[in-house]
Amino acid sequence: SGSIPCLKRKLQLMLRASRLPGLTACLQGVLVSTGVLAAAQITIVNKDGPGEGFNDATAATPVGGNSGLTVGEQRLQVFRYAAEIWSSAVNSDVEIKVDSIFDPLTCTTSSAVLGSAGPVALYRDFSGAPLSLTYYSAAQANALAGVDLAPASADISATFNSEIGKTGCLQGWTWYYGLDGNKPGNAIDLLAVVLHEIGHGLGFQTFVNTS
Repeated sequence: SGSIPCLKRKLQLMLRASRLPGLTACLQGVLVSTGVLAAAQITIVNKDGPGEGFNDATAATPVGGNSGLTVGEQRLQVFRYAAEIWSSAVNSDVEIKVDSIFDPLTCTTSSAVLGSAGPVALYRDFSGAPLSLTYYSAAQANALAGVDLAPASADISATFNSEIGKTGCLQGWTWYYGLDGNKPGNAIDLLAVVLHEIGHGLGFQTFVNTS
């Protein structure tokens, strides 16, 4: 019962992206109580082309613990930081690869698709599957099987909106690339959104066909 407040606090800290000692202590307390040491290698794979997305060479000023000197570098640092946070919270002996890009996505002056992520593939009835006739995300299936079921493929695909703040796309708003959760009022915390979407890619979604 003592783990519930600790888990709640851990999630709050993750959403604020604070690397405080309390996060580590809280996480260790939960894991010790279950006898499981969470650890996974989550790798961000830059799939952007030259000059775009993670390779955008537009100069940027370091902000909120993000030392990147270009827009592309700051975006990549945010994604890698989110991967580190999730790496400490999930358990897998198989590397989890996340194909990641920034592209123009649907948006208007007042609304926009910020980003999305999901499993590249689903698997069922593999060796180690807890339930038959049940689908699991690639990352979870690999963890349960103990081997990479598709070693030539990434496990998660993530696409984020490169147009936020530009003409016709949430004008007046901008991405916040800091790692501290202290975004200004007219900014969208990229780290919080990336944490959320990677969660979907790891398997925090339903694959049930209700019909």
